[in-house]
Amino acid sequence: MEKFYLTTAIDYPNALPHIGTAYEKICADVIVRYKRLTGYDTFFVMGSDEHSHNVERAAREQGITPQAYCDEISPKFEGIWKKLNISYSQFERSSYEHHCKTVQDVFQRIYDNGDIYKGHYEGWYCKSCERFYQEKDLSDEKHCPVHSRETEWVREENYIFRLSRYQDRLEELLNSEKFAMPKSRRNEMLGFIKGGLEDISVSRESIEWGIDLPFDTKHTVYVWFDALLCYVSGAGYWEDKARFEKYWPCDVHIIGKDITRFHTVMWPAMLMSAGIDLPKMVWAHGWVLLGGEKLSKSAGHSVDPTEAADYRGTDALRYYLVREIPFDRDGNFTWEKFDERYESDLANDLGNLLQRSISMIIKYCDGKITRSGEAKSHRH
Repeated sequence: MEKFYLTTAIDYPNALPHIGTAYEKICADVIVRYKRLTGYDTFFVMGSDEHSHNVERAAREQGITPQAYCDEISPKFEGIWKKLNISYSQFERSSYEHHCKTVQDVFQRIYDNGDIYKGHYEGWYCKSCERFYQEKDLSDEKHCPVHSRETEWVREENYIFRLSRYQDRLEELLNSEKFAMPKSRRNEMLGFIKGGLEDISVSRESIEWGIDLPFDTKHTVYVWFDALLCYVSGAGYWEDKARFEKYWPCDVHIIGKDITRFHTVMWPAMLMSAGIDLPKMVWAHGWVLLGGEKLSKSAGHSVDPTEAADYRGTDALRYYLVREIPFDRDGNFTWEKFDERYESDLANDLGNLLQRSISMIIKYCDGKITRSGEAKSHRH
């Protein structure tokens, strides 16, 4: 039986997911369910990115440890995904012991390959993204392009990954037809790579909540390096070699467009250095907008997916999001359009189809559904 391995982005659990996060999981679930129906042996990984400064800050605000905070909120994420009928195989938490072992093992392999060195790293840092930006990526006010918030200049002694060493190989990879999709994202990343890659920080000395480096406990692994490895730890890299060999490489990572650079530049370079096979595809979908604006949990501009599911039912919400929001670009969520799709497509069109089908079954098949070839012959 042919295998199919799919993942979604590994989410920060600093606040419960909004409708945009749910859109990603539902679309991924639709793909996986289709593959199952067509005979594939599927494996589907989701998870929570727990070693985050945002998570640590949320925990401190509640007066509890980051681990206690994650132990409380991560099951709430899983509860929401189950309510939305997301049929994942593994929910990978980055605080799991086998994940931490995976991260340290891969970090050591890359270090042994000569691709990690100690030095001073500096750049414009967004606390919300937990990422460094080059000045050319920021507004004139040095605001983050994703959150439109002020960044800060950070200079630290960190361990640094020789990303620049992989420029030619990454450009060749991105020139392949199907690695980075849709084409608009691939072209964007090719432009970024051709502009010249700089080495990047892969540790933080100032952050305590994280995975210790295997050879220097004064540093913790940079949150993005940590989170990306959930894709291999979730497949069994450390604790189930047979499962890992069966499902890896991943067939497709489903992610949001704002994290395309991590998944199509940093991630494949990490795997190249560690000697691990590359995923076959990264699909970066657009944003779900609300009133034309990007959803934001921190800004309070959001829609609760459980509220939306309760409003018209889980299946209706799943249908609306997949039907209304294009998978390759941004789309708008409105309650009015949700009502319109429900009444027109489901209650009217699908309802009429169901009624007519039942009437024909009663009229022509004595009200019985039989296997093909078993129905009685009728003359009319």
